[in-house]
Amino acid sequence: MNESNISRDHIALEAMKIILDKSIKQRITPVQRIRKLAGLRYEVRSFFIHNPGNVAESAYEIADAMIAEREKGGKQ
Repeated sequence: MNESNISRDHIALEAMKIILDKSIKQRITPVQRIRKLAGLRYEVRSFFIHNPGNVAESAYEIADAMIAEREKGGKQ
């Protein structure tokens, strides 16, 4: 059996990166769109569609599920 030494924290960290990357949205107001089209400097605001406080909890749930599946695979 090839035992993996990837820790729960490492798996959760990688999951958090993906969750956060997918949850960042950018908002550009109509005035800023006009500025952009005119070639002027414009401002884009970024925000999270998820509550950042819940991201860590979700990431650890994913890590736990992955570890459980890894352990189950070794027992078959």
